[in-house]
Amino acid sequence: MNFSLNWNKSLKEGRKWLAAALASVLVLSSLAGTAHAAEETVTDIQFKYDTADYNSGSSALEVFVEDDKVEVLLYATLSNSSTQRDVTAEATWKSSNTSYVKVEKGVLTGVGKGSATISATYKGNTISIKAISDFVYNDVNILESDKDAGATRDIELGQKLNFDLAGTKGNKTDTITDEATWTSSSATVATVNKGEITLVGTGTTTITAKYKGKSDSIKLNVTSPYKSITIDPKGSIELDIGDDDKTLTATALSKLGITETVTTAAEWSSSNTKVATVKEGVVTAVGTGTATITVSHKGVKDTIQVVVRTAIQAIKLTPEKEIHLQLQDDFVQLKAEILDNSSVEKNITSDKDAVWTTSNPVAATVNEGKVEPRAVGSTKITVTYKGLSRSIDVTVYPSISALSVEKEELDGFVDSNEALPKVFATTFNGDKVDVSKLVKWTTADDKIVAIEDGKWKAKALGKVVMTATAQGYKTEVTLTVHVKPLKLIANEKEVSAIIGKELPLPSITVVNEDGEEEDVSKKITWKTSSDNIVLKTDTMKGLEASSVTLTGTYLNKTVTVRVKIEEEIVKIVVEPGTVELYPASSKTIKVTGYYKSGKTVSLNSKMNWESASEKVAIVKSTSSVRAVDVGTTKLTGSYQGKAAEVKVVVSPKLKSLALSDKAVKLSAGQSFTVKLTANYTTGSPVDATTGAVWTSSKSSVATVVNGRITAVGKGSASIKATYAGKTVTVRVTVK
Repeated sequence: MNFSLNWNKSLKEGRKWLAAALASVLVLSSLAGTAHAAEETVTDIQFKYDTADYNSGSSALEVFVEDDKVEVLLYATLSNSSTQRDVTAEATWKSSNTSYVKVEKGVLTGVGKGSATISATYKGNTISIKAISDFVYNDVNILESDKDAGATRDIELGQKLNFDLAGTKGNKTDTITDEATWTSSSATVATVNKGEITLVGTGTTTITAKYKGKSDSIKLNVTSPYKSITIDPKGSIELDIGDDDKTLTATALSKLGITETVTTAAEWSSSNTKVATVKEGVVTAVGTGTATITVSHKGVKDTIQVVVRTAIQAIKLTPEKEIHLQLQDDFVQLKAEILDNSSVEKNITSDKDAVWTTSNPVAATVNEGKVEPRAVGSTKITVTYKGLSRSIDVTVYPSISALSVEKEELDGFVDSNEALPKVFATTFNGDKVDVSKLVKWTTADDKIVAIEDGKWKAKALGKVVMTATAQGYKTEVTLTVHVKPLKLIANEKEVSAIIGKELPLPSITVVNEDGEEEDVSKKITWKTSSDNIVLKTDTMKGLEASSVTLTGTYLNKTVTVRVKIEEEIVKIVVEPGTVELYPASSKTIKVTGYYKSGKTVSLNSKMNWESASEKVAIVKSTSSVRAVDVGTTKLTGSYQGKAAEVKVVVSPKLKSLALSDKAVKLSAGQSFTVKLTANYTTGSPVDATTGAVWTSSKSSVATVVNGRITAVGKGSASIKATYAGKTVTVRVTVK
């Protein structure tokens, strides 16, 4: 390569003025396969490149590390066309040594010094060319004052330092300071820009200059020219907000023992500018708290703590509560007072240090506490005095033409303390505006209810009217103070409803805290989430078979009732029709209901059975009867208005049977009568002789009728008496 060209330009650029056109290199390649007449085949392929990138002396393309890349194009000649086609992007590119030259889609990049063979393959055809990679410069060196800067350099903060970078190729050297890339390993010690060093702080850093694959570096040891720096006055500073600024001075002691005032030359900073700021040693109190003031100069620093307090304890605004005005109202005068740290009160409403502001001057303005409504809206009025602030909300309403309340009737209990109902105003254009905080409330009887702080408090039982007024308009609310309810009780927790038929709403009784009970069926408010039932004022009607829940509300209590909506029952069948029991025994009654559709349903637990005589039998559960004593009674029940009846017979329970004789000896033809006694749990024996069933085990020996035994022939026989499920035997012997 010709190095007599201007070294300030790229070597490649230096050759390009020699190139007048593109050169084509044709390399014959072996074609694989036999082309069919109907198929397109490749007859040859060629490289095309800028001749300025080709060195005829080395017969190779030349590329430089980290310099401009060399572009090589690949063209293919096809069998059915006379023109060449660019197939650069379609070909497969390879480098024989990627440590020196890399290639991607025909673009060559220099990586290191050396050569490589670049090949391109397209549809079985391969072409190659030699490429040589080199560095633009063999060496680069950092210079200081045209001399080698060396490996290390000691320097003090405040001194100036400049480097140059020289690139050498053969016997030619160029200054490439501006073209090189300069870096510092520690920007907190020093920074570098085109060889110009800016010293920042003490410490060690490495300055590196790099140019197209070559680099050089130097280590800087940066120290301070001073031993120390001191802030005067020493110790912490205490300030109140509003105090005059505090001036500090900074004195530096050099390594030679010379002192120097560096207040304006040094750098000052505050750890918390919301507490205190500092500029050239002048400290200004901003807000309460603590901050650390730091001074630094050429590698040395000192600190001092600043404590900022308020000169006052608190600010009080009068009035204290939020203000509600109408646009046509006059101004409201606020009063601001402070309590200083000596517990002395002071009116600062018009004080020059009191700053009054409004967050929304469109709605209201303020001047020395004088608040004037300007437009419908809201704002926050704030007074700030020596670091403390106090605010109050102000709302401005439009003119109104009528008032109305959210609820015209309220219920409460003694000691209830509830928010007053919302009040709405109608404006000139018909809009509704919430003016709940604007209106003034009064009560017709403060012995029943008191009004304070936006709430009403019930004091005694009774009924009272509360009135809200604004701009000459008023609206009323009637409050009834009740005894506080304890519990709501439904007469029936589950109700049956026939589809399409109306029935009364459930009956409800309230039990109050004083123990008194009251029927509040007419006062209950019922609701349900189901659309299978219609609720009217006094009645309800089921629409579709289902189970729904009704929720009733009275004052602050609720009660729920289940309603089963079903088809109409046309027939009820009870099994058994007569129940026979012993005392203390029980039996379940089966009840089947028949719908109009012919379907059946078990009503065992839904009949609400009642006994005509609970001395004889009682209803044990929803579907079971229990005998109490001997006797007869009946159970009656109903479902969907259809009644059913069951007869209950309670008989004494047989305990045992006893015969008057256990064994009898007779001669043929003789007769003998035995008596059967039934012993019951009631304790009264009964003669069961004629009521029993008598049998003989051998009628050829003896027969029996109603206890009378007749001997027939010689032998033995057993005579049995059976009564109420029990059996006893007498032995008969005939001689």
